[in-house]
Amino acid sequence: MAGAFEDGTALALRYYAFRSGAWLAERLPLRLTAAVANLGGRIAFRLAKPPRRQMVARNMARVAGSGTGEGLVKGAYLSYARYWLETFRLGRYSRQELLDMVDGVNIEIIDQAVVARTGLLVVLPHFGFYDLVGAWAGARDYPLTTVAEVLKPRALYEWFAAIREHRGIHILPARPGAQTLRGLLKVLADGEIVGLVADRDLSRRGIWVDFFGERTTAPVGPALLAARTGVPLAAAAFYQTGPERFRCEVTAIPYERTGDENADLSTIAQAIACALEEVIRKAPEQYHLFSTNWPSDEPDLPPRGRGRPEREPPGPLPGPIGGGRSTTDTYHQAMVDVTRVVTPNMVASAQFAFSRGLAAQFGLSRGFDISQLGFPASFTALATVLSASSVRM
Repeated sequence: MAGAFEDGTALALRYYAFRSGAWLAERLPLRLTAAVANLGGRIAFRLAKPPRRQMVARNMARVAGSGTGEGLVKGAYLSYARYWLETFRLGRYSRQELLDMVDGVNIEIIDQAVVARTGLLVVLPHFGFYDLVGAWAGARDYPLTTVAEVLKPRALYEWFAAIREHRGIHILPARPGAQTLRGLLKVLADGEIVGLVADRDLSRRGIWVDFFGERTTAPVGPALLAARTGVPLAAAAFYQTGPERFRCEVTAIPYERTGDENADLSTIAQAIACALEEVIRKAPEQYHLFSTNWPSDEPDLPPRGRGRPEREPPGPLPGPIGGGRSTTDTYHQAMVDVTRVVTPNMVASAQFAFSRGLAAQFGLSRGFDISQLGFPASFTALATVLSASSVRM
């Protein structure tokens, strides 16, 4: 595992934290892992700095209205923790379990595209369980390809990609230039499915759209693929409806090509943005947006877009702003914030407290210690870090 350490101790901790989380999620009882995820979400909410929470509150207000309270913000953190739990659990579900736990709505749109080999472009926001949807698609034998950010350390990306490939999802690494685009065009030309998360323009050089009542930029890729190929276009909402219950709703996005690609890009990007709004409104607390996404929240960041918007975005909303990093980076920063509050004495006392808490909740003997479960040392360290931070709150 030397490669995991090539970028330093922080990246090594990130790698082993993810691996430990997956090791646990695949082996422990579902009730216990759900409780741990709930605890992790509460810890992340409590440790989030005020500017970050205010940023999430503004994002939630755009989606659910100005009366949004702290409960919806907390719900977003809890939902995000459950998202990571289900991501870690991908390896434990059988094909039949995946099929049984998901209620499909309008999935004949996908079935028809697969049978006719027309190709299908499916867009999703950072909403619900967008990794679990890939595993479910693999269980249904859908030929799905998606693009994944190359995470640091490289070993972490390779591990995530291997899990998804095992589930039947073909992964293309996100690369600058046209290489990724050519790969996706080939997938669509072969009559298969491309799935892309399309609500955030991380490049900041995208297409101007109206999104929840404000101008911002959308990624170019989805609109460009549709404009170049003319394949059917659909939005997918994959979200939780109850304990171990999920729903996948598919909605067709109609569009027409005029032959003017620049004009078509704007029209298609706006149609996608409108469809994603409807997806997110189904369960706003499951929208995992923890950083800036609108120019009105970014006075200190470089301007968005390849040119000025057709009309100026509104002025900045009141309150401090958060960073402009990816959702994954926000999770990683939460991990760093947790580790900063730990001292050796806290680790020892937290391990005892964590063991006693598990014993009380699940009827174990008073002499129980977490080390008796035979977890890897990396997990024991991670568990005590989380417990120590909760003691301090």
